Amino acid sequence: MAITVTSPQPGNFGFLINGVSADASGCEELKAAPGVGMLLIVDHITINNGANALSITIGQGVNAGAVETALIGPIAMAANTSLQFWFPHGMILSANKSLTVDASGAGPICIFARGRIQ
Repeated sequence: MAITVTSPQPGNFGFLINGVSADASGCEELKAAPGVGMLLIVDHITINNGANALSITIGQGVNAGAVETALIGPIAMAANTSLQFWFPHGMILSANKSLTVDASGAGPICIFARGRIQ
């Protein structure tokens, strides 16, 4: 199932994304790879799990319908729960890698992330 990603305009620089999916079990791309030699740096992530108990993984890249490299998780989350992660110095993804999310099954999730490109 496809994720719907909106990108509100940040105040000065960087990116804000809000990704909502009814089924992220096939791995969904939250933020595309920025380009050759560029890095995504994530400063904040909020994970909201809607109606079902799921394990959620935040990662970089997609490989055969799964997160290529897990960065956070898998995190077992009860229904109707949220977690926030703050990275004061940023969580740096590998060059040319996208920010991705994968879930253990169907169920509504929302991922909000804030970061920058370097």
